[in-house]
Amino acid sequence: MSMHAPNARTTGLVLVGLVHLLMVGALVKGFQRHAAEAPPPIQVKTINEPDTRPKPAEPLRIPEPAIPIPRTVEVPIPPVEITQTRDPVVVAVGISDGRTSTPFEVTEPGAKQDVTPSRTPPDTAVKAPGAICTQMAAPEMPAVNWSGEALFRAVADVQGGRVVAVQVLAMGGSMDNRTRRAFSNAIEGTLKSRYVCPGEHRFQQDFAFRVD
Repeated sequence: MSMHAPNARTTGLVLVGLVHLLMVGALVKGFQRHAAEAPPPIQVKTINEPDTRPKPAEPLRIPEPAIPIPRTVEVPIPPVEITQTRDPVVVAVGISDGRTSTPFEVTEPGAKQDVTPSRTPPDTAVKAPGAICTQMAAPEMPAVNWSGEALFRAVADVQGGRVVAVQVLAMGGSMDNRTRRAFSNAIEGTLKSRYVCPGEHRFQQDFAFRVD
């Protein structure tokens, strides 16, 4: 009896172990069966919604204006005739006799008159310049804003062949004092610088100016 006791104990332990293995296997299968199934893969679908926004208005097309190209027209230029104005006329007039004239001046309204008294040629032997002078010249036209006709009389005293003193009288013409002095200075300058009259004399000469 005592020799069979260990075998029975060993057999019992083996049976208990087998039972535990079977229970563990059953539990494992039960868990595997009731485990949550894996979710299906997520599929992404594109939803095309209709575009309800209003379409932008098309830009207004402005037609380009047709610009005509101007034609080149040749205009004939008529010939222009240029008439050259005449230069001022200065006339030197010699005296024909020994008579003298009373000088006079005509001035514009409102112009300042020269209060210097007019001087008359002395009643001495007055000669014509052409009879005593070997060189004479016409005075140059002064730069004045004036037009018309004027007459001046010059009485010149000659010493040593040259004119040393001149008296200029305005005999006619409408002008102001400034213009009259300009003409008088031109006459006096010409007599003193450009006249050569050998000897000692006194002569009288008229100068006429005309500006158109």
